[in-house]
Amino acid sequence: MNTFLSSVAGVLGLFFLWGVVSPRSQWHVLVGWTRTDPRTTEPGSAAYATSRFVSLLGLLTVLAIAVSWGAGAIAFDEDESVRQPTVAERVWGSPRPYVVDRVFTPLTAPPEGLVEQQVTGYQRVIGFEQSPSYLFATGKIRAAGLATQPGFLGVVPLPGTVALGTADLVVHVRGDDRCIPHQVVVTPVDGAVQVGVFFGQPNPADGSNAENVADCDSAPAASDTRGFLIPIDLVDPLGDRVVQSLAGEPLALVPLPVR
Repeated sequence: MNTFLSSVAGVLGLFFLWGVVSPRSQWHVLVGWTRTDPRTTEPGSAAYATSRFVSLLGLLTVLAIAVSWGAGAIAFDEDESVRQPTVAERVWGSPRPYVVDRVFTPLTAPPEGLVEQQVTGYQRVIGFEQSPSYLFATGKIRAAGLATQPGFLGVVPLPGTVALGTADLVVHVRGDDRCIPHQVVVTPVDGAVQVGVFFGQPNPADGSNAENVADCDSAPAASDTRGFLIPIDLVDPLGDRVVQSLAGEPLALVPLPVR
């Protein structure tokens, strides 16, 4: 309820309350002064009773409208503050993950001066089928304003294309929210593909990596992370190979969302 409507409702409420409590004084104040002799023209008890009844109805109406407006405002506030989780959040959890819509060539060995972040799982991607479909509808990291930072992973795809379109898998990373993804390492081994994702600060002016190492936590608290979904284009199809961390530990194949 805005200020004007609140004021109107308040004035009407007081007016009707006055009519309920003392219809006689209300008549004398509002009407009696217009009469030469108010005593001889004063309404009878039946008129006052009717006036009191009408005022009671008016007061109840104002109260009902005020309660209705108040309940509507509370419901509106709840709708605004309680956002339903996206499909990507239901699959990967919080914080809300964004697709890193960038094309890049993976490294084959860990880079120096960057900090490896935890890969929590992966899913297979079939780009020409736009599968899994929810990934192609998930918000992209460039829309979140991070991809413009110097040193951000890869380059923007060609117009009319997306990085997922040529990907073989997507990995999910919870990275230190002070940092951004710089490099991805992919190492083929017998029966497996090993993946690592390395973060750092936006490139400093002097080209140093000191801030990358000092200010990117390798195991940040969940509340201090951002969620990234990074599409990876392999040299050879994944096939029957499993996906591992660079340490050789199996990464979880995360189930697709239930329709």
